Amino acid sequence: MREKLIEVKNLNTDFTNEGIDMRIIDDVSFEIYKGEAIGVVGESGSGKSVTARSILRLIPSPPGKIVSGEILFNGKDILTMDMGSLRQIRGNEISMIFQEPMSSLNPVFTCGDQIMEAIILHQKLSKKEAREKAIEMLRLAGIQLPEQRVDCYPHELSGGMRQRVMIAMALSCVPKLLIADEPTTALDPTIQAQILDLISKLREEIGMSVMYITHDLGVVAETCDRVIVMYAGKIMEKADVRTLFKNPAHPYTQGLLKAVPRLNAKKERLFTIEGMVPSFAEMPAGCSFQPRCQDATEQCIKERPSLKTIGEGHEVCCWKAQHAAGRV
Repeated sequence: MREKLIEVKNLNTDFTNEGIDMRIIDDVSFEIYKGEAIGVVGESGSGKSVTARSILRLIPSPPGKIVSGEILFNGKDILTMDMGSLRQIRGNEISMIFQEPMSSLNPVFTCGDQIMEAIILHQKLSKKEAREKAIEMLRLAGIQLPEQRVDCYPHELSGGMRQRVMIAMALSCVPKLLIADEPTTALDPTIQAQILDLISKLREEIGMSVMYITHDLGVVAETCDRVIVMYAGKIMEKADVRTLFKNPAHPYTQGLLKAVPRLNAKKERLFTIEGMVPSFAEMPAGCSFQPRCQDATEQCIKERPSLKTIGEGHEVCCWKAQHAAGRV
């Protein structure tokens, strides 16, 4: 039986804008098992990054606030931990690769100093030992001449190398969970492939779990064991990779898969999901996806569906899919 590393239960996160409280993460529940890779997909504004930041309690307050829920890591609730206990987890047992390395790395410190900071704090090594470990991590991350690059400032490196520095920093303490928030954004395809291969290789070598946050379903198909599809702050569908790609149940998931470009496709326009993700301040009644859904019924407009199991390891938040599976 697989062992759970982290379990998120009924997570609700609000943001306040001009005095109005908006529910950005709405009753989100999922688990990540030891050694597995899970993908979180959805359009921009669907709540993927806020979910990841909620796990590490990195929501800026104000305007954000984790309202309720539980985040159990090795059986302990992260949301009730004091700051001392939380610091022992951040960057040590749970690390995060942020979306834009140039805004995440401090421009006035060398890359080596920034990697060494976590090593000295969590592994209690001397400055000399920490520097040697930082050079080792840069080499492991695929950076050539790490003995020289360790003394470089972020602006002296290319985008791909800065991303590798972020990976080296995130992996320096050998975390149990790596959260990778769009780790290949704005990188060319060759560098993207190298970074994904690096994360997969390190996952196998040290047995860590990985939570990928991405728009790229190709990345999910190649690297993940299970998938979570989010829309407007809610989970629309959860399934293992094979099931989701072979038999997507939610119309939103089906639309995302149809929109993936194919090399052997005829010369025709790419499929697009009409409309936009709704504003959190003006969320529609019933199913949040119903204004864009071609299969929406009166029930979808009036009643809000909940996530229900329709098959082994397959859950969906859709009236039509639940009726078809006989789960309503």
